[in-house]
Amino acid sequence: MNKVVTSEEAILQACRQMVSEEGIQAINMRAVARRCDVALGSLYNYFSSKEELVTSTIESVWRDIFHTEGKCRTDMPFPDYVNWIYKSVKKGTEQYPNFFTAHSISFASNGVSRAKRMMEQYFSHMRAGLLQVLEDDKNVRRDAFSDTFTRSDFADFVQRSLLSALAEQKDCSVLTEMIRRSIY
Repeated sequence: MNKVVTSEEAILQACRQMVSEEGIQAINMRAVARRCDVALGSLYNYFSSKEELVTSTIESVWRDIFHTEGKCRTDMPFPDYVNWIYKSVKKGTEQYPNFFTAHSISFASNGVSRAKRMMEQYFSHMRAGLLQVLEDDKNVRRDAFSDTFTRSDFADFVQRSLLSALAEQKDCSVLTEMIRRSIY
């Protein structure tokens, strides 16, 4: 056993590696303790239960997926930004095969509220970025939006379409072309 005290981040790093290799279902206290080379009881200093460990792992994976490309860039035309988000998240989902769809589906069947809130927080951040870039894009036609077709509604539609493309493992070229034809 590892005599050196480990850290929560080291444990979560091991968990992310396990999720990448074996999927989220591989996370349990014994397997993680074995992977970290620490006594099982040591994990309880950081996580009070398997549920807390799994939830923290899910949060950690989402954080990793959404920050694979470094700093969020907003200084580009809206379709390019959509494509950048797609590529960034896709790169993260390739690192964690099946996590994106399996995790989203698991929320439909049970409420892991803390992890779900974390996912929703990242999606909310994504939506805010979409809206900001859309508002800052000087190439958008002045008459592109109206009271019945708002920037906010459009950003919602684009986000849903983007997430759908990611979940279905399709590219977003049709979406970005639709955006170009709709607002420029």
